[in-house]
Amino acid sequence: MKTRTTLVLASLAVLSSVAASGDSPFDQFAGSWRLVSAEGHSTDGSITYDWGQNPLGRVMFDAGGRLSLHLVDPDRPNFESGDFLRPTPEELSKAFNGYFGYFGSYTVDLDKQTVTFHIDGAAYPNYIGSDQLRFYEITGGRLVLRTPPERAGGEDIVYYVTWEREN
Repeated sequence: MKTRTTLVLASLAVLSSVAASGDSPFDQFAGSWRLVSAEGHSTDGSITYDWGQNPLGRVMFDAGGRLSLHLVDPDRPNFESGDFLRPTPEELSKAFNGYFGYFGSYTVDLDKQTVTFHIDGAAYPNYIGSDQLRFYEITGGRLVLRTPPERAGGEDIVYYVTWEREN
């Protein structure tokens, strides 16, 4: 019993010092990030821009491990009717294909330089309830997230999404 109590107290001391020093794995992510670029790299070397050449986007991470991510093609056409519940099939297709977003929680593996998104809700229904692994690199005020190869448009694509920290 004494050994277990000592172990618990030592663990709490380590956790307290990490929290006090700002060395939480979430600290380097916490905040708001503006999208700089989003590119898909296929195995044949071609690059795709699923959200356009100048996409809009934002990802927000909080220090408690929550996130919300949005990517938008700013050139998506407006709905002619102005009624968001009554688009034409073509308008609906273009709207869906020009937007990608999800929210949930995240965990960080500092040793592997990975972040895993635990998806609660998403524009792409197949992501809901899934874990999405991303490799990350943070340099200065830039965050680059890279996917493992994933199936998109019948090909295996690796996405590189670059974000810039907002103040």
